[in-house]
Amino acid sequence: MKRRTLFSIIVVTLTAGCFTLFYGMHSMWTDTQSAQAVQAATEEVDTLFKDKAHQLPADQLSQEKIEAVATKLHAARQKLTEPEYAAKLASAQADVDAAKHMLTVKKAVAQTTTNLSDLKTLTSDSQQALSELATQKPEFVQAYQKRVAQLSDQEAAVAKIASLFDDPDFKEPKAGLSTAQVQTALAALEHVNNQQFADQMLPIIATAQQAATDDQTTSEASSSESSTSGESSSASRASTSSTPSASTSSQESASSSASNSESEQSQSVPSNSAASSASPSGQLP
Repeated sequence: MKRRTLFSIIVVTLTAGCFTLFYGMHSMWTDTQSAQAVQAATEEVDTLFKDKAHQLPADQLSQEKIEAVATKLHAARQKLTEPEYAAKLASAQADVDAAKHMLTVKKAVAQTTTNLSDLKTLTSDSQQALSELATQKPEFVQAYQKRVAQLSDQEAAVAKIASLFDDPDFKEPKAGLSTAQVQTALAALEHVNNQQFADQMLPIIATAQQAATDDQTTSEASSSESSTSGESSSASRASTSSTPSASTSSQESASSSASNSESEQSQSVPSNSAASSASPSGQLP
């Protein structure tokens, strides 16, 4: 009986030991797998950045690369067993999110669009991305904030230029443009520190300038014709007004001449009568 009891105790002890050993080995193996998964994922995160501090994006950063790293992080979380690995994964995820914002900014400042709606979207998105990175990635913000501000200047310039046209493609200048309006748009363009963008927009402003010049020339010609027409009309009225006066003067002159003639005739008749009377009385009896 004692032997059986002792044997049972030994079997139970050995069984428990085996289970303990198995569980310990399984736990160690699981921890190792978790550690390896986390390590692999964090190493992939490193490829998204140019520097070890993860302050600047890699030159070849792309949306596909970010998504691939995000997938590996998700897989590592599924194998997570230790709290210390959870902290590492959380830090790695924050870097992935930062890489997404960096890519947004990089793409925005690389655009050469002249479409006002597109520029508004790019400016808004890039400014929001910089705001998200301000605390976590200050070096990136410092490196790109001037370029994002330049994007805002481009938006402002295109808005001024768009006001000169009736269509979004800048083909049809508005009627009645003034030189002052064109100069305002040109000043906004000169504020943009981007030669490539300026080269794109200058021919468009030249089109608007030509339209403004043509409008001004047409307006001046029309004004000149109107002035000439007015002068001709005034001269015509003056001529018409002076004609009756001349006629009246002629009539008055003729009347005066007639009066003088009649007066001369009257003076001539008495002289003849006197001569006739004097002649008989001058004869000898």
